[in-house]
Amino acid sequence: MNGTSVLGKPRHHESVEKQTAPPQYTAKDFQLEVLSKLGEMESFAGSLEESWSKQLEAVREQRLLKFDSRTLIALAAIALSVAGYVVEDARNSARLDSEIEATKARVMRLEQIAATNTEGRIRTEVQLGELRDGQAEIKAMIQAHDRAGKRVATQ
Repeated sequence: MNGTSVLGKPRHHESVEKQTAPPQYTAKDFQLEVLSKLGEMESFAGSLEESWSKQLEAVREQRLLKFDSRTLIALAAIALSVAGYVVEDARNSARLDSEIEATKARVMRLEQIAATNTEGRIRTEVQLGELRDGQAEIKAMIQAHDRAGKRVATQ
């Protein structure tokens, strides 16, 4: 066998071939590796900081358009206050309107009573005038009767 195994692979002889030793890892190599890792971390941190500031700016812009819960609660309180004033004003207006309508109805009723009273007064005055005329006629008749009775007695 001329240096091959049964399978046809060459045999390694320890004495013939010396394995080469791996290069030694020095402190300088460690420092360079740490510096390169620090450089990568620094660039990664810079990109993270830039991304974070962009996202913060986007959030600030969104907050300008959107309201937080305290703002919404304050707006709801203002809306309720305004609604309360509107409802109270509507109640007052309705009450005033009903009072005005009631006053109008009373005035119309008083005008009807006044018209009725005026008609009654006019009728009464007409009747009193007729009574005076009737009294005057009766007095004239009594006086005429008395004169006629005095003439008969003097004759």
